[in-house]
Amino acid sequence: MATRQSRKRMGARIGIMLGLALGSAMVVAPAQATTVTYNLDYIFSPPTGTVVPMGTVTLTDLGTHVQFDVVNQAGTGTKLDSLYFNFAHGSLNPNQLQFSNVSAGAGTYSTLLAPTISSTVAGLKADGDGYFDGKFEYAGPNFLGHAQTLSFRLSATGQDLALDDFHFFSLPGGGTGSYIMASHFQNLPPAGESAWVGTVAAVPLPGAALLFLSGLAGVIRARIRRPVV
Repeated sequence: MATRQSRKRMGARIGIMLGLALGSAMVVAPAQATTVTYNLDYIFSPPTGTVVPMGTVTLTDLGTHVQFDVVNQAGTGTKLDSLYFNFAHGSLNPNQLQFSNVSAGAGTYSTLLAPTISSTVAGLKADGDGYFDGKFEYAGPNFLGHAQTLSFRLSATGQDLALDDFHFFSLPGGGTGSYIMASHFQNLPPAGESAWVGTVAAVPLPGAALLFLSGLAGVIRARIRRPVV
């Protein structure tokens, strides 16, 4: 039967392997990911700080297009009326982006894109916190309700866009900070307030990597506990 010391050495070696696997997943997975999710979880107007995610924005690399899937998670009766985002791809200006495959009906929304990647366009300012490169906005009484999903694709003629092209912070514009994305919610509980909600980071690891690491940890635990004869 293996001694206690040999079992401890085995556990240490396996622990190192798990650490290396975790580090590898954290470095490699984002570079190879075709999907990344951002949480809308920081209320910046009125300034209240980090909250439970009120929505998510998932970006998927479709080759020449990048698809946005926006989900309202703020609760029954709430309304998401706009999404602001940032963009940079070489010398390409944001106004060269093209919207397509929009899930909202014709006439129910409008879009606005900045003329350059360094301009500060008043129409793209999300309340008091930063200038963004583009926005999608519902028109009139239209909005994205709780648990509903807004989808659209962005492309540029002759360009192969990627997820990293949209991972930029807004230009400073006063307030408490700048954000990768921002959205405006209405009819929030308990009294029907509205709020501007931003995101400051992507979800750290893709779901596939988390599942892999969880399974690996389970195998290692079983290996450590199994008697060695």
